[in-house]
Amino acid sequence: MIIANPIYDATFKRLLENDRAAKFFIGTILNCKVLSLEKTTQEYTEPDDEEPKITLFRMDFAATIETEDGEKRVIIEMQKAKHLNDVYRFRKYLGKEYRTSKLPIIAIYILGFNLSVDSVAFGNVPVYRDLRTNEELVVHDSFVEQLTHSAYFVQTPKIKPSLNTKLDKLLSIFEQNNFIGDSKITKNYSFEVDDLEIKEFLKVLQYVAADADARKELDKEDYYQDAMEEAFGEKDRQLEQKNIEIAGLKRETEDAKQLTIRLIKILTETGTPMKKIMETTGLTD
Repeated sequence: MIIANPIYDATFKRLLENDRAAKFFIGTILNCKVLSLEKTTQEYTEPDDEEPKITLFRMDFAATIETEDGEKRVIIEMQKAKHLNDVYRFRKYLGKEYRTSKLPIIAIYILGFNLSVDSVAFGNVPVYRDLRTNEELVVHDSFVEQLTHSAYFVQTPKIKPSLNTKLDKLLSIFEQNNFIGDSKITKNYSFEVDDLEIKEFLKVLQYVAADADARKELDKEDYYQDAMEEAFGEKDRQLEQKNIEIAGLKRETEDAKQLTIRLIKILTETGTPMKKIMETTGLTD
């Protein structure tokens, strides 16, 4: 079937304006049931043919989600960006949300570029620990929840065909491949679908692909993205490579640190004098 490419802002906006599609998308990413969604904020910079602007798609929802501990009211901060240079805008908009929201915040980032993390989709969910015992704590205090937030990341360039789980099926729709013609605004989705929610999600994308007004929006955005690629593409790739190299160095440093700790433990357990341990490990104190 031919569908509109959901990575485009105009298409993604249509998806999130559909209540069932938005609930399915958010619930699948968060791995929970979304009971209700109310749109609270929308910011979407329109492309300008004469002076291309960096765009950041943002849509916020007040949501009721079902967790293991019952129903919970939260703010869903949905942001999508094509270029690595947009990262500072994420912090800017999140800061605004902290100043105005009295509910816990959950951020979802849909990225059109790669981070140094080797995972298609991953989450940063705060883990609370007792500082004395290191025991993990279950915290549902509103004061704490308003000062911390969970974050979920999807790296669309890393998506590969897979239908093993519901999340895999959802992500397969965002795979950047099998485009129709020279443009990337529409693509062919050839997988067999037996999941009702996935079918409904795809119906929205089929409608957008066939809608004349939507196609005009997508054509304009496609032209804009070409201009942005020319202006920022190489800079993004250099920054991405730098981040990968930095992450690699951090891993090597952490591996070396852990190796040293294990070596010290072994030498200590075998009764090796401290002076010899320091000579062996290169420690100075």
